[in-house]
Amino acid sequence: MKNKWLLAASAILFYGVVLASCNLYSEANIGLEMRPSSSLRLPALRSLSFGDVGKWLKSWAPLSDMPKEERLRLLKEENEWKNDLVMWMFPDNVRDQLPHWVQTWFRCWILCAAVYFGVGGLWCYYTYYCFGDVFFKPGNIPAAKDIWEQIKVSNWAMPLYSLLPTFTEMAAEKGWTMAYPRVENIGLPMYALYFMLYMLSVEFCVYWMHRGLHDIKWAYRYLHYDHHKYNKEHTLSPFAGLAFHPIDGILQAIPYSWTLFYCPMHFLTHEIMLFFTGVWTTNIHDCIHGKVWPIMGGGYHAIHHTTYKHNYGHYTIYLIACL
Repeated sequence: MKNKWLLAASAILFYGVVLASCNLYSEANIGLEMRPSSSLRLPALRSLSFGDVGKWLKSWAPLSDMPKEERLRLLKEENEWKNDLVMWMFPDNVRDQLPHWVQTWFRCWILCAAVYFGVGGLWCYYTYYCFGDVFFKPGNIPAAKDIWEQIKVSNWAMPLYSLLPTFTEMAAEKGWTMAYPRVENIGLPMYALYFMLYMLSVEFCVYWMHRGLHDIKWAYRYLHYDHHKYNKEHTLSPFAGLAFHPIDGILQAIPYSWTLFYCPMHFLTHEIMLFFTGVWTTNIHDCIHGKVWPIMGGGYHAIHHTTYKHNYGHYTIYLIACL
């Protein structure tokens, strides 16, 4: 047990140091001119220095000197384009009267519902109708009344869930976060590094948020219990993935948003990962164990629902192994 705590403390310390270095990223120290593609080659190892590595990394970022105002303009234009994916359904005279944030909220709600019903419906058709006799023992397929109950709970919560990405987009447009609009703003190598740090933060924070919702008695009673009503394999279905009390669902998703305030992240990638959570929660509530270590699959999460503890992780079981 001592070694596990030491491993966890070391990982947190390392992560904190790296994140502190992330905050050195600013508009003031990345002004660079465009470089030819030949500069992307890393110098020979014998003559390699930290300065060479820095120049090589900067050579991947031809848009690193983009002014902050331009970055914010691109973020807002991108968000308006995403709104167009949904708001075309409204007449122009109606749409023009809706504030930008209302359009963003409505778009997030509609797309959330599309992911929920589209993925959940396909998952149920595949797992229950096509291969139910392969994946489940007799009597373990959820009843229609249980699935309908989960759909009702999710539909009540989705409009409130959608407030979180709406606020996050507003914060990004105002420049409050460290989000950036183009991969070329920092370069592909740094994009990959920050993506890993971002997802590590999300995984760490979701784990502790979820665990807190179990360990804090009033939080479990008034918030998380709504999701744990489905505590047997024959009551869990892909449609249970978003069947939370609205505040519970927002709390477990909020690490995706607050991490943007201290870790640089490509904003469109952030939103894709946030909405991918809707796909992921469908997967982990189907009670089918894919046995792909270290992924937190449906088998691991079914144990969580039937024992009310263990397996609090998000995508992986790394923190479970450490703690």
